[in-house]
This record gives sequence, structure tokens and C-alpha cells, in this order.
Amino acid sequence: MINEVKNFLKKYNLLAEQKTFVVGFSGGYDSMCMLDVLHRISQKTSFRLIALHINHNWRPKEAEVEQENCENYCRSKNIELIVEKLDDSVAKTETAARDKRRELFKKYYKKYNADGLFLAHTKSDNTETVLYRLSKGTGVKGLSGILENSEFDNVQIFRPLMCFSRKDIMRYCHINKLVPNNDSSNFDTKYARNFLRHQIISELKNINPNIDDVILNLSKIAQSEQNIIKEYLNQIKKDIKKDDYVLTQKFIALSKDVQNKYILDFLVENNLDYDSKKVEEIFEFVNKNAHSKAGKTLSLTKNLWLFVSKEKICKLKLNKAKQKIKKIKINKCGVFEANGKIFSIEKYNKKEVPKFPKENELKAYVSLPDSFTLELRTRNEGDVIQPFGMQGSMKLKKLFINKGVEKFKRDDIILLCEDNEVLWAAGVCLNEKLRAKTLPTHVLKIEEKNYA
Repeated sequence: MINEVKNFLKKYNLLAEQKTFVVGFSGGYDSMCMLDVLHRISQKTSFRLIALHINHNWRPKEAEVEQENCENYCRSKNIELIVEKLDDSVAKTETAARDKRRELFKKYYKKYNADGLFLAHTKSDNTETVLYRLSKGTGVKGLSGILENSEFDNVQIFRPLMCFSRKDIMRYCHINKLVPNNDSSNFDTKYARNFLRHQIISELKNINPNIDDVILNLSKIAQSEQNIIKEYLNQIKKDIKKDDYVLTQKFIALSKDVQNKYILDFLVENNLDYDSKKVEEIFEFVNKNAHSKAGKTLSLTKNLWLFVSKEKICKLKLNKAKQKIKKIKINKCGVFEANGKIFSIEKYNKKEVPKFPKENELKAYVSLPDSFTLELRTRNEGDVIQPFGMQGSMKLKKLFINKGVEKFKRDDIILLCEDNEVLWAAGVCLNEKLRAKTLPTHVLKIEEKNYA
């Protein structure tokens, strides 16, 4: 086993004394075996090991004994150990525990500027993972199982025990007289993975004792095919992506199979739960709203939304409790701060007619009386505007729809108003009443605030 792990480290260029590794250490058979093997190798290579034990605090008395066992082992081997005990406020669910572990792994990976995070998954874990994902309807992606090297939030994860079974691990612990923790919850079949391990996989082994090897090989084939698909999708992305969004019309022109694969990858990349039902939901939402001028949003999580309009598809982080900016009285020339931007109004003193900006620019040449009382704010219910070049007025909401202003942007647009009439919707439209028939009297401008 030591030689196999050493070869794994060589494969990823990790055998160097200047390296630092954070090691997930529950003290169970898998993680104690892994830490022991890594410790033996480090005695010759001298890389730094930092064991991280997370006490989930689900079984207080038993958890304290397990923590003490981890402390005793690390003390006997002179291995650095960090212990984190989860607060009672953390929900006692597999999902909450997983999210908290990821948070702590990232914290200490960053703190120690680590070169890798080691986790003790085995090919037996891979079998459970593949079967669990298939039961949830995750499709071919689920067949890829657990990767021996992966990444999340710039944390490089390595799993050096992926070629070993649970039986191999237990044999190593026995031969080397290790005393791992034996978590009693591992036998509670109310947890999905335990049910698979004790009820389903044990039955499958009656059909084929080498089921772990069979599924591991299947995962490698699936990973290889996923890599081929990824190369193909990367070529497509060059054509359908612009800046940080996807061009809607080019996206819906793709086949349904390619769209679904793109959606699945999007969910995975954003660490969102995925299954065939979720992929189909997003596919239908995108295609239903692919011709919407103003666009529609679909909730993905509490703060993450998917936006779809005729022009673009993108993700949004929205604050639904967004507050309106404080109204600002404008009765003279000057500079004013509004919504994190700088609004200025000044007299136009030149004698030549300027080159008038386009209506989507944050600048306008206008005609105003010598005395004026205006208001700078964001939109209110009942706002109206007489669009530039038109005779009558219309509701501001209708103007936004006609101009294709995306819904999530409407509350951020700065308006120069007189009562409920909008005289300038910055970057969208100028009111006909402010038209400069000859020389303008004033210049309106909005710029980003300089925080330097």
C-alpha cells in the first residue's frame, strides 16, 4: 500500500519536502490508514502533514472519545492536529455536515497555503457514490464517481486510496496495530449510504464479489468519455458565450442533448444539486423564455438565480430585499451621489452644437429653464415618461418593456424626475420635453464613483 500511495504522489508531483498537506482525519479506518501511510512516507520525504479532525457533535460522548483517540494517535506520531467542533446550531443532516466540512477544509487549506487536501475515499466509497447518484437520476455524469484528483474553490483535492477496497484498509490497520474509531452511525441504515452499503452492495457482491472493481472501471470509462464531451463543449462555448453570459438564440439553436449537457455542467460547476428532473426544469425554463424582451428569473438557491431573456442567459446573485435610494432634490447645478454613482448637472456654455450622445449613454444634452426643482431617485409605481420623439406619454414600465430593459436592472436605473414624470431614465431614454432644439442649456452625466 505504501508503494502504491508513493506512486500516486509521484504522479501528481507531490513528493517534495517543501510541500504542505491538510489531511481530513475522522479517525475512522480509512482516514487513519491514509494518515499513517502518508506519515511513513513523509519521514523520508519530509513534507508537512496537518491533520484536521472535525467533531460533528452528533453523538457527544462517543464523539469526545473519537476526538481523544485522534489526539492520542497524532501525539504518538508527532503529527500536527487541528480539532474543530461543530456548533449546536449546525443542522444535524448529511448536507449541512458536508457543507461545514468543505468550509473548514477551505479555511485551513488557505491558512497554511497548502499544496493539497487529502481525503480518504476508497473504491468502496466510489461504489456507494455511483449507486447513490444513479438512484437519484443523475445519469451518465453520476457514473464518473469520485475523482482521484478534483478541485473546489481553488482547493486541490487528492484521494490516494481510490484503488483500495474497504477490506484492504482494514487489513492494513490490523497488520500495523492501528486502533481506528468505529462510528456507530455507520451502521444506521436510515442514512442512504449505509443502506446501500449494508443492504444493496452486499447483495450485489453475491452476484459479483468484485463489484467494487467493476464499478471503478465503469467510472474510469465514464470519466474518459466526459473528458471527450468537455473538449467538444469547450469549442461550442467559444461560439455561444460573450463576456460572462450565454447568447440565448445560439444556445437554443443547439440540439436538446447538447443543451442538457451544458445545463448539467453549469449545475456541477456552481456546486448545485443536480438530477435529470432539475436539468429538464432549467431546459424548459430557458426555451420558454428565450424570446422574452425583459427576461425572466428562475430561483436556483436562496440568493442565486438564472436569468433568461431574448439576448442572454446568465446567473444572478440577487438581493430581493433591495432598498430604494434616498430621493435627492435637484434645484441647482452641482454634483450628487446616488446609488453608488455620481450624478452631475452643469450649464452648457459653448457656442457650437454638440454631438448628441445615443440614448443608451449615461450623458445627455438637455434644455431646462433657469429655475427648476427636480428629483433624483429610482422608479416608483405610476411613473410616466414622454419618450424622445413621441407626442404622448406612457408608463415607465411599458417603456422598459419596449426597450428590453431586463427586470433585475430596473430598480437600479437612476431617474431624473419632476413629480411622477421621468425626464431622464439614465442610459435608457430622454423625455421629449428636455429636447434641446438649438443649443442645450445643461449637460447631465452619470459616472461610477471613484473609491481610490
